[in-house]
Amino acid sequence: MTDTNLVRRLTTILALDVVAFSTMSARDEEHALALLAARLDSAGTLVRQHRGRVFKMTGDGLLAEFASPVEAVRAALEIQEAMRSANATAQADDQLTLRIGINLGDVVESGDDLMGDAVNVAVRLESISEVGGICISSSVHEQIVGKLMLGTEDLGEQHLKNIPRAIHAYRLTIDGARPAAAHPAHRVARSMPRTRLILLGGATAVLVLGALAGTFYLRHPTLPPSLQIAEPTGALATDRAVALTAVPPVAPHAAAPAASPAAAPPAQPPPAPSAAPRRFVAKEVPFTPDFRWRAVQNYADASGAKAFALNVRGIFATATDRVDEAAARRDALDDCNKKVEREVPIVRDYDRCMLYAVENDVVWSFRAPPMPPPPYIPSAKPVPPIVFDPATAPLLRESARERLAAHYLTSRHTRALVLGHNRFDWWTPSETDTDVIRRNLQICGHLTGRPCVVYAVNKEVLVRTPQTMRVTDIFAPQDIGAGLDDAQAKALDDYLIANDWRAVALAANGRIGIASGRASEQDATSMALQACRDAGGPDCAITAIGPFMVAPQ
Repeated sequence: MTDTNLVRRLTTILALDVVAFSTMSARDEEHALALLAARLDSAGTLVRQHRGRVFKMTGDGLLAEFASPVEAVRAALEIQEAMRSANATAQADDQLTLRIGINLGDVVESGDDLMGDAVNVAVRLESISEVGGICISSSVHEQIVGKLMLGTEDLGEQHLKNIPRAIHAYRLTIDGARPAAAHPAHRVARSMPRTRLILLGGATAVLVLGALAGTFYLRHPTLPPSLQIAEPTGALATDRAVALTAVPPVAPHAAAPAASPAAAPPAQPPPAPSAAPRRFVAKEVPFTPDFRWRAVQNYADASGAKAFALNVRGIFATATDRVDEAAARRDALDDCNKKVEREVPIVRDYDRCMLYAVENDVVWSFRAPPMPPPPYIPSAKPVPPIVFDPATAPLLRESARERLAAHYLTSRHTRALVLGHNRFDWWTPSETDTDVIRRNLQICGHLTGRPCVVYAVNKEVLVRTPQTMRVTDIFAPQDIGAGLDDAQAKALDDYLIANDWRAVALAANGRIGIASGRASEQDATSMALQACRDAGGPDCAITAIGPFMVAPQ
């Protein structure tokens, strides 16, 4: 009997696996596991930056889903490039190589996990991929043609283990290059009819000619989109946005290599699927402005078949009292996406609406956005006040500064500018300071997968910028790469919203020192260094000042 309660949807699955990890682990298990954690965390970060969600850790690999096949391929390309870059500076015994498979197909939701044929095919495609390569199904290939200028090698129909039908597969060839030695699976492609080979050869030649341009495009994104309400001003390129992150936030005390403070800890695997779905609570719906709360509550109170669709800007639509759940789902998504088309001048991939609830059960596959602890900002503002000036704000690209000067400074609404990981910035107006702070932090945390910082509310700056060291990124507790006890983890959470000058020092053995509420930057850094040494840390160095990651000038 068919289970009508199954939640099915179309998605893109990326399967990643480390090659020959058991051999490395046999040499030095503890070191190998630490290296694996750091590398998989880097891969998870790139998944999130391309609006993906890691839904399962597989020991020496991971499974991720993407709304867009294009973004899945881009993430795979950058993951392999990041792995090659890391290997270039690593010792011979620290070389990790990956195989990646990507498939577009139907999946079944099981809590945070995904199951079904689409997942199995992606895993099998990974198994026939070149070491350091990417293998995709024809369903993915059809979606990226004309969008990504990459070389491809047609592998023909592949008979994959435990897959009852043949899968047409392609190998991506970065810069149009062919492999030095053919994978055994490639020989199958040579048995195709001659006419088909001629046609594919011509198509491949065109793709190869565009490969260099495509690689340049991937590595040098186009200029950011023009500013609009709830639009990133400088962090997102037109076709390479950081959005729809669905990876669970990493606990700040998660273990990672103690000697590598730059490496974030590995993402925690999702919890086991729960038999009881989360109940819909109006106040817990993210992104929506407070003045729309009554409409959200009306959905909770409605009876009959109903659904609630939501996008990252807080645009939502409800469908109530429908014939059945299928009609409610369809109507809610259609109405929500129509609102997006009306209200958003330039619609991006991350603007697509998603089902948040069906009946009074939350079906949204993402967890609550990572946030600083309440009240989300320091209780005291800098004295004397600092007037917001886009020209001097840290971590902004020049185009972002121009747009903030043209739009943020001239807005008449209550607004807040938040800064996030990897030079991400976002602002959107609302009716009150409290609401604008919450919404912007939720949006930024959801898109980046890490807690963000409120840099300014209206025209007043809330945090000081370091002067003695160079700002490199936004600090988050997971940037501390050592195992922390509960007291240290809480201290780092509290640090995110501490007053006045503050600093974090990190030692080579993972010990930390924290200073906050200091009168000057020099006082904060010296106190943090002393606290680090008092904790038994050798070679203590400042890793954060205020909410910013820092490095020597």
